[in-house]
Amino acid sequence: MTMKPACAAFVLTLMLPACAHRVATTVEVEPRDELLCAIAGNPSQHDGEELVSSATYITDNRHFEMLRNSHCGEGGHILVIGRHGSSDSVKRFYAEQKRICLKRDAPAVCNTTAVVEVSGRVRLQPEGLVVLDIEEVRSFRFNK
Repeated sequence: MTMKPACAAFVLTLMLPACAHRVATTVEVEPRDELLCAIAGNPSQHDGEELVSSATYITDNRHFEMLRNSHCGEGGHILVIGRHGSSDSVKRFYAEQKRICLKRDAPAVCNTTAVVEVSGRVRLQPEGLVVLDIEEVRSFRFNK
């Protein structure tokens, strides 16, 4: 039994998509750690407190650097990054951020985000700004 060319083309059209290489889709999920919400709700209660938190790290590599949890009420809460510790994990994190920015040919202003788990100390500054001094970056994954 032979198949006519038109029929063979039709069958191939139906079957080829089933054999095609499938690519996984990555969906970035923001952490739901409620600790940032609690700190934003009562900063003075957390002054000097050591914490471990999962959040979204956001920076433009020049003007701002913060942790964010958009799942808090009122549109999300932000904790500004203060001092950077000297641990190897902190150095690795910032080295990777720098590598990404250089690869983008954007060494000065470079918007990056990452899902992070960090440890550090909450500090209430005299003008009322709450900051987190990062001591360790326990895990991170930069977003594309």
